[in-house]
Amino acid sequence: MEITDISVTKVSTESWGEFVEFPLVTVMSKFEEYNNADGDNPQARRKWMGPVGDVVVEVETDAGITGVGQGNWATGAIETIVDETLSKLIVGEDPTERERLWDMMYRATIPFGRKGAAIEAISAVDIALWDIAGKEAGKPVYELLGGPTESEITAYASNLHPVDHDKLAEEAQDYADQGFDTMKLRFRYGPEAGRRGMRENEGIVETVRDAVGDDIEIAGDAYMGWTVKYAKRMISRLDRYDVAWVEEPVLPDEIDGYAEVREHVATPISGGEHEFTRFGHKELLDRGAVDILQPDVHRVGGITEMMRIADMASTYSVPVVPHSGTNPTLHCIAASDNIPMAEYFPIPEWYRQRQQEAADRESTYADAIYANPPDAEGGTIPLPEGVGVSAELNREALEHFAVE
Repeated sequence: MEITDISVTKVSTESWGEFVEFPLVTVMSKFEEYNNADGDNPQARRKWMGPVGDVVVEVETDAGITGVGQGNWATGAIETIVDETLSKLIVGEDPTERERLWDMMYRATIPFGRKGAAIEAISAVDIALWDIAGKEAGKPVYELLGGPTESEITAYASNLHPVDHDKLAEEAQDYADQGFDTMKLRFRYGPEAGRRGMRENEGIVETVRDAVGDDIEIAGDAYMGWTVKYAKRMISRLDRYDVAWVEEPVLPDEIDGYAEVREHVATPISGGEHEFTRFGHKELLDRGAVDILQPDVHRVGGITEMMRIADMASTYSVPVVPHSGTNPTLHCIAASDNIPMAEYFPIPEWYRQRQQEAADRESTYADAIYANPPDAEGGTIPLPEGVGVSAELNREALEHFAVE
C-alpha cells in the first residue's frame, strides 16, 4: 500500500458555536480589549482566536483507503506545513510504517517546529495513518494498540460555564443527575480583577459544590490566565472545597512556576494541554510541575506520541487525563491503563432551551464536522464503534464551515 495524496480542509471557529463567547478567564485576559470576564465583551475570544478552529487532513492510498486526521487550531498554518513539507515526505511511502514516518516528519520540521503548528500538523497526519491501519485491518484502532483495558470509558462533564450562579447550579445538578461523578468548571477572573475577582472565583466553586454535594469531584480551569503569585493565593482559597484539580493556572512555559504553585497548595495541579511531544511532557514530569498530565492528541503528535506519553507518565505515577474527548482520543484511553477518564462536553439543558427558542439556527452548538461525535450516558462513553479512529466526517457541515 502506498500514500497517493493528502488534502487539507480548514474549519471555521464558528463550528464551535456560542460557547466561545461565554465569560471566562483566558491567557489574554490581562488585555482589556480581550477580556470578557464580566460578559460585556462577547467577541473578545474571537478577536484573538482567528477564523480557523480546526484543520482536517485526509490521507489517500492506492488501496482506496482514506485516513482522516485532525489538527487543532494553529490558525491555518497546518495547511501550509502539510502542503509544503509533510506531503513531500510521505506521499509515495507505505502508510503502515508509522514510527518511521513520524520520525521523518518530526526531524524535517525541527528548524521551524518542535512545538506548535508543526507538531499539530504531524498530529493530524499521524491520526490519519492510524485510521488507515484500522480500516485496512477491519478493526478499531484501540485493538491495534493492544486492546481495551475497560469495557467502557469513564467521562467527566466539562462544560460548566459561569454565565450566572443560578444557571451554573442548574447545569451542575443536571450533570450529576446524568451520572457524571466528575465535572469541570471555568473561572471568570484573573489578577486584573483583584480581590473582587477572587471572591467571585471562589463563589463559582462554592455554587457548584453546594449544588452537587460532597460526593462529586469538581475541577476548575484557569486557561493560563493567572500569575504564579495569584494562583498560589487563589488556589489556597479553594483548598477547603476539595477540588479535584486546577488546570493550567499559569503560562505553559512557566514550568518552575507550575512547580512552585503545586508545592504551595493542597489542590492537585494539572497541565499539558498546550505542551508538545513526549519531550515537553517529560520536562513537566522531571520538574515536578503537575499532578495530572493533559496532552491533546491533536496537538501533541498524534496517537503515536500520545501513547508514548501515557506510558512514560505511568513510570512517574502521574495519570493522564487528555484534553478533549474526540474519537481518536477515546481510542488512546481505551488502550491505556494510565488514562482513567475522558473529557466530555455535554450541552447544558438551559442552553438547549435557549437554542430551541432562537430563530438563528447558525448559532447552535455542534460537533459539526463529525457525523458521530462521542455520546456519554450515565457518566460513561461506549468504546468507539467502527474501524479505524471511528471519525466519520459530516461532509455537508465540513463544506459549510470550511475556510478558504
